[in-house]
Amino acid sequence: MNCFIANTPSLLDRVYQLRYFCYQRKGAIEQSPEEKFHDKFDELRNSISVLAESETGEALATVRISVVKPSVGWGDSPAQHVFGDHPCLQAIAAESYVEASRLCFGPSARRDSFVTLLGHMAALAEYYEADWLVACPRVEHSEVYQRMFGFRPLAAPRQYFGVNFQTQLLGIRRSELAEYVRAARPMKNAWANALERLIKSATLPAPIACRAA
Repeated sequence: MNCFIANTPSLLDRVYQLRYFCYQRKGAIEQSPEEKFHDKFDELRNSISVLAESETGEALATVRISVVKPSVGWGDSPAQHVFGDHPCLQAIAAESYVEASRLCFGPSARRDSFVTLLGHMAALAEYYEADWLVACPRVEHSEVYQRMFGFRPLAAPRQYFGVNFQTQLLGIRRSELAEYVRAARPMKNAWANALERLIKSATLPAPIACRAA
């Protein structure tokens, strides 16, 4: 399996098409003539989409990571428009966090696709020195995040941005995640491998403060 930062129009089209297929198949969104699913957050500089594909080039899974870090001028993410009035998210946003959204899988995706994408989330948190990892999965999927990665519930379920199902606000400090997965070799490897690729990459957006330096 190969993972890419979707930073070109063609890669983003593949992300949007896979999203549409996954969400429409489950009845979470309305049909669209263009058969793509995207929103305003895809246009933000602090949003980074990751695409996983098979060795034969089949799109397997994707996730969008939003980096919120007030000190560099990055302050918006989907969760802000759902749980922005909740004290827990307000406290986290005052520090810094990465949020996973639009996580979806094609029919050929295996369980390791999930670990690989979450490894990229953790790696981006480390790359941008974000204190927290935040996710808003479907209510029925939140237990997986808690059991596999140590996320904990922070708020009661609410309707999420752009879809017709309930999600739950989950979060974990990056330092806590590192401790939680210390003995979980697949996640440790996914995190380390993703970070190595990100460090070597020249495609990640630089924070405003870095660009001005």
